Amino acid sequence: MLASSLPAPSANPLLDRWATPDGVPPYDRIRAEDYAPAFDAALAEAQADYRRIADDPAAPSFANTIEAMEGAGRQLGRIASTFFTVASADATDAIQAVEEAVTPKLIRLRNDTLLDPALFARVDALWQARATLSLAPEQARLLAETHRRFLRAGAALAPEARARVAAINEELATLGVQFGQKLLADQKAGSVLLTDAEVEGLPEDQRSAAATAAQGAGHAEGFLFPATRSAAEPFLTAAPNRAAREKIWRAFVLRGDQGNANDTNAIIARMVTLRIERATLLGAESHADFVLQDQMAKTPAAATELLMRVYRPALARAQEELADIAALAAQDGIAKVEPWDWRYYAEQVRKARFGLDEAAVKQYLLLDNMVAALFDTTHRLYGITAHERTDVPVYAEGVRVWELREADGRTIGLFYADWFARPTKRPGAWMNSLRDQNELFGELPIVVNNQNIVPSAPGQPVQISLDETRTLFHEFGHGLHGLLSQVRYPSLSGTAVPRDFVEFPSQVYEHWAVAPETLRRYARDAAGEAMPEAMLQALLDARTFNQGYQTVQQLSSALLDMRLHALTALPADFHARAWEAAELKALGVPEAVGMRHRLAQFSHIFDGGYSAGYYAYTWAEVMDADGFDAFREAGDLYDPALAARLRHEVLARGNSRDPAESYAAFRGRMPTPDALLRNRGLH
Repeated sequence: MLASSLPAPSANPLLDRWATPDGVPPYDRIRAEDYAPAFDAALAEAQADYRRIADDPAAPSFANTIEAMEGAGRQLGRIASTFFTVASADATDAIQAVEEAVTPKLIRLRNDTLLDPALFARVDALWQARATLSLAPEQARLLAETHRRFLRAGAALAPEARARVAAINEELATLGVQFGQKLLADQKAGSVLLTDAEVEGLPEDQRSAAATAAQGAGHAEGFLFPATRSAAEPFLTAAPNRAAREKIWRAFVLRGDQGNANDTNAIIARMVTLRIERATLLGAESHADFVLQDQMAKTPAAATELLMRVYRPALARAQEELADIAALAAQDGIAKVEPWDWRYYAEQVRKARFGLDEAAVKQYLLLDNMVAALFDTTHRLYGITAHERTDVPVYAEGVRVWELREADGRTIGLFYADWFARPTKRPGAWMNSLRDQNELFGELPIVVNNQNIVPSAPGQPVQISLDETRTLFHEFGHGLHGLLSQVRYPSLSGTAVPRDFVEFPSQVYEHWAVAPETLRRYARDAAGEAMPEAMLQALLDARTFNQGYQTVQQLSSALLDMRLHALTALPADFHARAWEAAELKALGVPEAVGMRHRLAQFSHIFDGGYSAGYYAYTWAEVMDADGFDAFREAGDLYDPALAARLRHEVLARGNSRDPAESYAAFRGRMPTPDALLRNRGLH
């Protein structure tokens, strides 16, 4: 055949066949301007797919309705996962413009699908006849989850109510995008340039990284600190200069709440109002009641009860910690401990009590070594090996890719690691999927991990904190949940489980990050010298140090999330900042402690799907503490029988059965909070 007679490749690489290694997104060919037309084409195709199912003249069957919907909009799914990976991690102005334009269209498709009377009639007919369909367990689960999804979307409502729910969903999606973009803009604008005097006494790794950042931003001199957690918390821990600490603290904690063009308070009020209205339309007393109906906790009262069982002893411990810190700060003439003082003086107390220095510890926590520890832990538990791939196109500089393989050499899937901060990356750490494992289409998974680790100066190894080490393992725990999934249907794959279960696989993995076996082997400095045994023992002894502070910070965020979304009406004079302050006072949260996530920057609940769900971290911590106890009780942190049960009863199952059944199959029973309280030293 002559070359001229061959079909020309599409001008849009997103719509062309992906002739890439393992079918990964062709990031080396994609331009920002390719996304909008690709979305439009894929949206039209998806609409046609769902229309064919709804209008099928044949009587509804599992194959022509439920299974057919699993195959609808597949091109849209791959384009969306490709795009939103970038929209979170490298949100340039062009990418943000696409996100603003396409989000309402995606929500409109979701509304048109889940509120389609003809499509719901087919799903409902199958649900009513489920006892006669002879479905396999996973098929029965998919039918139940599909029917539930339609009902919770409002498919059974009257036409006027359906239309209003659709409008609310669309507005909420747009507001969520605006929240995230305003927060990112305020974060970018909040970088603080400090002088030599202001960074005096700061560890050299922080100084050199900040100097490099300043030069990269065009400053001839000075030290630039972005308004991110990964930059702020180490600075607040180590900086002797109190005025400089206050500058950094304010830049970080006031994001989204500065009365400027990036202020998020009005968005918060509108989103909460809309969520209340939607919950009412769907027959729930509040948004929190609606959200928890299909979670493990079931009710806001049950979730709150667990939070308070942990919060009360944590608050008592935080008050004790404050007394210790205040006594030390008083020696420096500080009469009142402020929020920007806590981490610095807590570190001084820790040094005195345990002989630990955060800067000294970080010298032994090199990113490359901790990545090696991560993969070694995975190998020892599951026999899996990781092999770096350099032939896979990536979306940003610094992203690395590994192929994970079974012990017999079979490929499990691909793992993208995007660990470093950049000005265009949203705050926090997260996992997402580029492709979900499923047997229906024979697809292997591709997962992505993101963190915001501050890059080191050129030529210097990257040092990370113990918290960042935990986060590294945490996000890879999510990654394994996606990679080790073994289900038939994409909708039930990997992390597609209730919010208060999805954190169990990630949080249990954190325990191996700080296991003595891990630290003895992998905590080594740039010269290869192991962490001194005395330092390691002190680090282990100090594991519950400052847990009152950390727990109150986390739980105050969870409690305010639940209280805010338990409202049945928003007061006429509501302002998120004032409401937050009043609730923190009612809870007795010390001003010097505060929240881990203030409402104005609480991406989890306003731009991340965790509204009325931030409690899930504590709910799952009950399971992870109890679950890791099983390995301790076995006397082997890599016990092969337990690891096999964790893999096959939890990680491999996805949402193919009730999560409580999966946990009980692994552990032999359901957990209690005792292990959590013991792990945090709050008994």
